[in-house]
Amino acid sequence: MQNITKLQVEQKPSLNQKLSLNEMLSHGIRSLGKNLLWLASAQFSGRVVRLGASVITARLLTPEIFGQVAIVLTLFELICTPTRRITSAALIRMNDAEFTDNLASANTINFASCISAFVLMSLISLPLAYYYQDTQLILPILFVASSYLLLPFGMLYATVNLRNNNMRKVASANLWQTVGDGVLTAILALSGFGIWAIIIPKVVMVFVWIVIHKKSTPLPAFTQAVSLERIKSLLTFSVPVSLSDLINTLRQSIDYLVIGYFMGVEALGVYFFAYNVSLGVSLGLVQSFGTAFYSHLCSNKDEANSQATIQSAQQKYRNSVIAITAIAAPIIILQTSLAPLYVPFVYGEQWLSTDAISVFVYLCLSGLVRPMAEAASQSLLANGHSRLNFNLNIAITALLTLVISIASQFDLTTVALSVMVTYLITMPWLCWYSSRISFNRSTVKHS
Repeated sequence: MQNITKLQVEQKPSLNQKLSLNEMLSHGIRSLGKNLLWLASAQFSGRVVRLGASVITARLLTPEIFGQVAIVLTLFELICTPTRRITSAALIRMNDAEFTDNLASANTINFASCISAFVLMSLISLPLAYYYQDTQLILPILFVASSYLLLPFGMLYATVNLRNNNMRKVASANLWQTVGDGVLTAILALSGFGIWAIIIPKVVMVFVWIVIHKKSTPLPAFTQAVSLERIKSLLTFSVPVSLSDLINTLRQSIDYLVIGYFMGVEALGVYFFAYNVSLGVSLGLVQSFGTAFYSHLCSNKDEANSQATIQSAQQKYRNSVIAITAIAAPIIILQTSLAPLYVPFVYGEQWLSTDAISVFVYLCLSGLVRPMAEAASQSLLANGHSRLNFNLNIAITALLTLVISIASQFDLTTVALSVMVTYLITMPWLCWYSSRISFNRSTVKHS
């Protein structure tokens, strides 16, 4: 009888642990689902408006202008990406006291990084225009670079909203920024602004993003002065994260750079058009997922590194990847099947004389596994493996560069096919490998 009682006592904690794990998992999935719903709804609504704008610009602008836009915006994204999470990635993971103590130092880093980005992009404009033998690129590049000077005024407020999992506010800022961009682009394109129809809204809509994030978002007082020690601490974590983001953006943009180098601005314009039309909606969903997923993984920053917590996080990871793939896949398959019909009908017959449709189809299909890469990256970062994430992105980017460089010797269809095959092979492996590393109890880090 004593043995039976002892056995019951020993089994009871494991039962409670199981119930606790299920409760954590259920609450976590509901929270992530709600946040993803806000962000995805905003992305989808914004993409509908942007789709209307792209219909207008596709009929009014030439492939050469699309090529110029691709050069300007790709340069902007590559320089802007390291600044986006230069402090937020570290701040989101902190407890309340640490967060408040580091605000002043984080604000200094934000301003310094954005001013540096402005100077760097301005300096690059001249050699880039000389390389492409197109002086018309200089002013658009300088104008877009000016948006860097605006970003620091909203970055801490955006971090507060992300840290508090206030995805409704984050989604609202993204939605109205995208809607305003699309509407203004359409108006300017119809007014004959050419390349400026796409360039001007990119800067103007930054004001909208700032205002929405600041509205009703109290920023804690700076309790501690700027400290060199805190700056070093923030940068120690954030620099590898920012470099990983940069490499990730480079991986997504490397086809632009290689195609522009080997095949010229007009071919780049066709590819840029097909890329944005085919992957616009699905990449919007992926970006929303990444934003919500990182904040979600960091939300339990004060919990102990128990086996139950690790198991819960691992299950969240798997369920989240399945969920975002299940959402994106039907959209991608529908786009792919209808491409030969709606691309020429909606965007104009002039695109039939290019490789746009075949490029569209292959890039669409590559989107099936892109959510896996986002989940893998955010999971590694949230668990302290920023350097490993950086190294993995470097390796995949190098592989893509090699593949696209070889494919560019043929035609755009071969390039898109090569991109699709590379993604279909590497992304599932990356997803599996990051899960194995992130949730191996002996390697999980909380720094």
